[in-house]
This record gives sequence, C-alpha cells and structure tokens, in this order.
Amino acid sequence: MGIKLLRRIANWIDFAASILAAAFIVTVTIDLWRQRLSPFMADYRALRSSRLTITAAALTLALLLVIGAILRAVQIVSSSTHGRYLIFDTPTGQVSFRASSVEQAINRTVAAMDEVADATLELVLPKNAKVPSEARLRCRLYDRPNLLAIQDHVRATASDRYLDMFPGQEPLAVRISVERIVFETPGPKPAPAVADRPGGEASVETLPFRPQYPVGD
Repeated sequence: MGIKLLRRIANWIDFAASILAAAFIVTVTIDLWRQRLSPFMADYRALRSSRLTITAAALTLALLLVIGAILRAVQIVSSSTHGRYLIFDTPTGQVSFRASSVEQAINRTVAAMDEVADATLELVLPKNAKVPSEARLRCRLYDRPNLLAIQDHVRATASDRYLDMFPGQEPLAVRISVERIVFETPGPKPAPAVADRPGGEASVETLPFRPQYPVGD
C-alpha cells in the first residue's frame, strides 16, 4: 500500500471524525437545553449564564469542525481528480507526461539494481511548475559494503533515467531516504522479457555433443 493511498485514507478518517464530533457536540448541547432550571434554585442565574456560554462555545466548535471537514473533503476530491503532469515545449508543440508514469519508469530502473531491495520515487512538482524541482526516493538497500557509495549510484541512476527520457533537461535532484537495510540474501532479479531482448529472440543454451553410438577405446 503506497504512501499516497494511506494519506488519502487518513484524510477520509479525519473527515468522518470531524463530522461525528460536530454531531456529538450538537446532540449534547440540545440535551443540555432540555434540562429545565427551576427559578427557585439558589444558583439559577449563574447556571443559566453558564449554559449560554457553554452553548455558544459548543456551537462554535461544531461549526469549525464542519467547515474543516468540508475543506478536507474538497482537498481530497481535488487531489484525486487533478492529475500531475510534466509539460515540455517541443518544436512541434507542447506535450504533457503524467507524473505517475514517469515515476513508475524510474522506479523500475532503480528497483532493478542489485543493491536495491525496492524503491518508491515521487516527483515534486511546485504549483504552476512544468517540470519537477526534485525527486524524493524512498528505498530499502541490501546489506553491502560502502552504503554511501551505493546511494550515490542509486541517485545517479535515477537522475540518468530521467535524462534518458527527457534529454536536454536540467539534471534531476534526487533526495534519498533509506528506510531499511535488508539483511536477507537477495533473490535473483527478474530477467527481461523475450520481447525486450535484441532481435526479440530468447537465448538458447548450447548442449554438449554426445555420440549416439559406441566409441572404442
């Protein structure tokens, strides 16, 4: 489950909690006003004044919770419907690339490295910007000597992959966060598909020649 999905779920939980809290406050306030105060009580005026103060504060808090929930819902809907795009100007016109597709391409290249267990890259696109200002890469590395040199290699691989896709652009600044060092024995990386190999042909293993008839000493 990705970080973006978890963040979206947390926002919806926050929205639901705000609505429920506002409904609870309104319900308690209504029950408070249903309680009758006798004019013959010793602290009648003080209780009446306190009830008015509590009601005003409760309704204000409930209103703020509802407004916050509405703003949160608008933010969730707008973030899910508004896509992020990289925009490039070419001699033949303007072209847009969805940021998620570029992130997936770079992720596959980085994850294919022998030193990397897995990786997740996110392009940072400032408001009204056409190209990313930087990339944030979260990864897990296998336990190997000189992890600092490995992370430099990972950084260079991600930046080079970006320049391979979009030549002539500024080098992509990559901020790396190593979330975990994996001590398990790494498994074999998946081999490229047959279609990805030159000529579209699979490699054929040459079997040793064995004669089919008796051979004398």
